[in-house]
Amino acid sequence: MKLCRWMLVGILALACSAGWCGGLIVETKSVSAAGRSFAVRVVEAPLSKFRVKVGLARDRVCATEPLAAIAKRNGASAAINGCFFNAYTSDPIKPPYHHLITGGKVVHCGNTGTTIGFDSEGNYRMDQIKISLRGGTDGKSTYPNNWYSYFINHPVENPTTAIIYDSSYAAKYTPKAGSQVVVRGGTVRSTCNGSTQIPTDGCVLLFGGRESNQARRFAAGKSCEWKPQIQAEDPEFWSNVKEALGCGPRLMKNGQIAYDPESEGFSHPKIITNSGARSAVGVTKDGVLLLVTCSGATVRQLASVMKALGAYDAMNLDGGASSSLWANGKYLTAPGRNIGNALLVVRK
Repeated sequence: MKLCRWMLVGILALACSAGWCGGLIVETKSVSAAGRSFAVRVVEAPLSKFRVKVGLARDRVCATEPLAAIAKRNGASAAINGCFFNAYTSDPIKPPYHHLITGGKVVHCGNTGTTIGFDSEGNYRMDQIKISLRGGTDGKSTYPNNWYSYFINHPVENPTTAIIYDSSYAAKYTPKAGSQVVVRGGTVRSTCNGSTQIPTDGCVLLFGGRESNQARRFAAGKSCEWKPQIQAEDPEFWSNVKEALGCGPRLMKNGQIAYDPESEGFSHPKIITNSGARSAVGVTKDGVLLLVTCSGATVRQLASVMKALGAYDAMNLDGGASSSLWANGKYLTAPGRNIGNALLVVRK
């Protein structure tokens, strides 16, 4: 019996050193793609055994934190950096640029790029979705009870704006701008000008510039509700999504390279032409999630890498100093900075 036990321990140790451990396959390999060779690090996670979660830095939108800290706090087996964000501002509020859904709740929206989403059963879709934030008062959604917002949990960047702030925002107080409506427990409590504390049981609606007229539709005691509306190829699926992260551009669709960054709203040379450290997420046709980092590649070349790795669908993630991959308690690709969000792989 002791001999059999030690033989089993030896086999497991050998498997882990070869890249298999805890249901994950972790590999460092050279991949030939786009006429050259690329050094890549890959984590393979069967969606039958793992669920995917969007992790937020310090559990807030617009905060930053090391990838490892986000992963460990959420009990993840593996993690990769998430979407593009404003890493270069000196302000502690560092906003993302894309959609974020976690726990079935839209916590940020940015209608650029591609989004990967997962339902409670582990099914996924990868699509260019649009999220609209629309609400009403006293149970009505037509004028003069209707209202809308441009963003959720995003700093004020233009005088004319409409933004929802809830407890997912990194700051405790709203920016000092516009006319603001405080909603608690689904009821309008007050309206004010300037910064105000964000309630844990509600939200603050900020209306600036020409949108300040919307604030006149609210009065203390009115009920207030809002719901995100998602436009997509499969709206029924997206209405049931529990976790989703946007970034892009898309790299693979239905087994074929699908690279068209301009059509997704991308124009910066870092994405269109430059080479550098890259991160990507993909899914194989048989349901294995691929988390990939690659050095010295353009995003176009990254598409060829993902095809060579067997991805059926794939999309680009933030790169450069953000590019980072973590699995089984250690970095496979160490980050050059703290990040705003991550895709996490958690055992079911």
